[in-house]
Amino acid sequence: MNGIAMLFVASVVAVSLLPGAFADTKADLEFAGALEETLGHFWAIELNLDERNAQLAAVHATHPIAELYDSMKPTLNDADSALDARFQTVLTELRDKATVDISRDQAQAAVDDAKELVETVRDTVIDAGVSADPNFRLLLMKGLLETSVAEYGEAVTDGAITEAAEFQDGSAFVWRSQQIFDEIKSDVDEHAAEEIEGFYAELWVAYDQVESPDTVGTLAGGIINEIDEIIDASKKADLEFAGALEETLGHFWAIELNLDERNAQLAAVHATHPIAELYDSMKPTLNDADSALDARFQTVLTELRDKATVDISRDQAQAAVDDAKELVETVRDTVIDAGVSADPNFRLLLMKGLLETSVAEYGEAVTDGAITEAAEFQDGSAFVWRSQQIFDEIKSDVDEHAAEEIEGFYAELWVAYDQVESPDTVGTLAGGIINEINEITGVNEESNNLLNYVETIKTLLTDAKSEYRQGNVDLALSYVTKAYLDNYEFLEGPLVDAGERELMVEVEVLMREELRQMIRDGAPISEVDEQIDLILIKMDTVEMIVPEFGAVVMMVLVSAVAALVVINMRSRLAIWP
Repeated sequence: MNGIAMLFVASVVAVSLLPGAFADTKADLEFAGALEETLGHFWAIELNLDERNAQLAAVHATHPIAELYDSMKPTLNDADSALDARFQTVLTELRDKATVDISRDQAQAAVDDAKELVETVRDTVIDAGVSADPNFRLLLMKGLLETSVAEYGEAVTDGAITEAAEFQDGSAFVWRSQQIFDEIKSDVDEHAAEEIEGFYAELWVAYDQVESPDTVGTLAGGIINEIDEIIDASKKADLEFAGALEETLGHFWAIELNLDERNAQLAAVHATHPIAELYDSMKPTLNDADSALDARFQTVLTELRDKATVDISRDQAQAAVDDAKELVETVRDTVIDAGVSADPNFRLLLMKGLLETSVAEYGEAVTDGAITEAAEFQDGSAFVWRSQQIFDEIKSDVDEHAAEEIEGFYAELWVAYDQVESPDTVGTLAGGIINEINEITGVNEESNNLLNYVETIKTLLTDAKSEYRQGNVDLALSYVTKAYLDNYEFLEGPLVDAGERELMVEVEVLMREELRQMIRDGAPISEVDEQIDLILIKMDTVEMIVPEFGAVVMMVLVSAVAALVVINMRSRLAIWP
């Protein structure tokens, strides 16, 4: 089950999925932003020199060394003190040379030297992958536009330019943001790119006509909103795909443990889930990225389902699992940028999604202190395990105190699994880790609203209907799979708690089993439409019930953390039926 998308249904994720550690992301943006403003000033210098406006040329030549350089110096000096000294010298010389007292060619040579050095400084301080990342560059655009609005607000009063230097600052930063956009436009959704280009055209008209600061702010804000939507969509897509891969790895772990215990039935369950459920949500994206790899991934997962048995040797089964693990990493590297995959913020969000899904699984598996659904119990355990594996890999990037808190919660969480404690207890302990993750990543998250799941399911099913009509079978199947795995799974437990087990099972069968099979079998469009319409009617009923039973789980931060308890992995398996 892929619970990653839920992060975007009920909360706003306030982190940027960019390469580098937490502090590094902010520091990189600040440093690169200063460089971009410097380039904006260089552009303004050139324009003023062409107009032989010595006074304004001097203003823009002064700002980089008098203001921006000071913010960059500590970082640059730490990275390369000789380069720092050279940068300071070049910016100082530019201030003195950007005048009309020397030839235009001499002044241009000084500007060109400074531009070239800016790129050297950028390459020295900021990782190449970060600099090239479209999301990073979109955030640079956003920063420049926000600053331009502030500058314009200082510069214009009652339709007149009262501060020429600030007016040119605003103009220069809009120009530089547009230069960045032109360089990454091919990486942006076509419709969004057209919207942004339209806003830029209007923004330049507003500058030419010296319109009100409110108008300029609104137009720049239009670009900023598009940037936010692009980044959010990128985050969501990457998290959904990577989340499915992480759950797949969790199932592989469960396969291995069950094979060691010669539990053929449960080994088969975990070998079936990746190909029967998770693969459908990944296929459209993977097929677009590399159709040959997609076909290979499908084949390997299918073969694993057949090989993860006790009918072949343990070594043969392990070889099949190992091949599948290796291919998962190949798929990850193909679809998700390496910098994003390595980003600690991104990996923390993967942990969070796995933990939230584990809570839902545990809630289905345990009743009155007894394991009533062994497969779901193992799903929960596997996703907790995988989240902890991720944490162990990024622990050194996390604040030491926060890391200790998280380790304590994991220790208690495993004890709760071993003792088959109540779903509320497990939810609270997993919630402790989630709260720590929220604090680290700066997310201010309210309790999940179940109605959001209902609305998302309706949207996904409606989209699936549309895609199926157009012949996009894989995409339709992916939407239905996400409607069930990413959303309906989190309604099942609360529906049972509300005394609606029969409705819960009915909708599950309609969506998870019947509709998905109909799409796979290429059923007539009218039949698929009818099935979706029926499910949508059922979801209206669910929507009427949902407000009566509140949140899925209570995520309360536990105030006291017990000493770390080392739990042997085999002891965890021992309690599994």
